[in-house]
Amino acid sequence: MYSVTFGKLLQFTAIGLVIGFIIGMVAMLGFDLNFMAMILSVLLSIIGAFAAGMYAELYHIRQAVNEQTEKTLKKRV
Repeated sequence: MYSVTFGKLLQFTAIGLVIGFIIGMVAMLGFDLNFMAMILSVLLSIIGAFAAGMYAELYHIRQAVNEQTEKTLKKRV
């Protein structure tokens, strides 16, 4: 088996790949662009999916830290 983190990386890569492929196909067929537009859209979509995933993970970590801080402050009072 693989770790949860590796599984999330695979999921974000797959999401970026699918979205980038769809955007690239629209660019190629609808706007008459070449194959480089598809490669660029796939790469940018994967980077965007990773950025969104990192933001979400950092938000959850911040929420957990704030929750823990509130618990320790209540214990002191």
